[in-house]
Amino acid sequence: MPTLKDLNGRIPDGIYPECLALRNYCYFLRELCRGEPEYLKIEAVATNILAAQIFPSEEDRLHNATLRFELLRFITKAMQRSVPLSEEASRSLSHFLNAVANDRANSKRDNLILSFNYDTLIEDQVQQDPELFASTSVDYGVNIERADRSAACGSSPRTIDLLKLHGSLNWYSIKGAGEEFDLKNVCRVERFDRSFPMYEKDNPIFIPMAHAKDSFLRGSLFNVIWAKADYYLSKADEIYVIGYGFPQTDGNSFPFLLKHRNRIRNVVVFEPKKDTSIERLERLFDKGVVVCEDAQKFLNRLF
Repeated sequence: MPTLKDLNGRIPDGIYPECLALRNYCYFLRELCRGEPEYLKIEAVATNILAAQIFPSEEDRLHNATLRFELLRFITKAMQRSVPLSEEASRSLSHFLNAVANDRANSKRDNLILSFNYDTLIEDQVQQDPELFASTSVDYGVNIERADRSAACGSSPRTIDLLKLHGSLNWYSIKGAGEEFDLKNVCRVERFDRSFPMYEKDNPIFIPMAHAKDSFLRGSLFNVIWAKADYYLSKADEIYVIGYGFPQTDGNSFPFLLKHRNRIRNVVVFEPKKDTSIERLERLFDKGVVVCEDAQKFLNRLF
């Protein structure tokens, strides 16, 4: 899936034509900061737009509302894959998903995935793999109804239990439900659903990468998911952290995980071993916990 680096590489010239206000704003920022690259990274741009609260005029307020919409639109389009995974990548991901799937008849949950991402990589793979599609469904840990009530929702014998802590690109606020992300106001929309044309011009529900995340925590949806995640982390036998570097800028997430540090077996990041971020992680954890390796290779050894 695309990463922050991929998004940074699109600013400003690679921003989509339908997000013209956002592109022009980034040109304005570039001129204002004399081309300093730190001010044009996606996190900085998102924070500038989402944290803005003082508007000299109604025109400025409306312009910021447009920028907010286009920013989320830009991230959404950049994060959505338009082609299936390669045969090799598909086989590797299916191997992992089969390994972590739970038996629905079992009263306990053996494996749980917590994701800070909002891509639909796992859901797409279940759709792509005929064997997975026939036997396995994704359980988000909360009851998110399908927008298309006529969609087939069979009771699969296995589940991939997935708590998406920052939302998902296939979750939408129900039409006319208002701004708060309450569980009863959220629906799941897949691209092949009959209801998709009704939602395709909307932005899905997700918390963007920015320091202004608090404004997106309205309603019950994310509070319920994070409360469940905290409970399951406190009961876990082993925790593996893949691809999350405990950045100092993420004030909500890294304390949330670090308080369960005694059960974290490995923190897997793909950076040069002499990188300053690796040195910081090695100070946070006991010797041997931090692993510098491609996540796919690590998971293939683990499972």
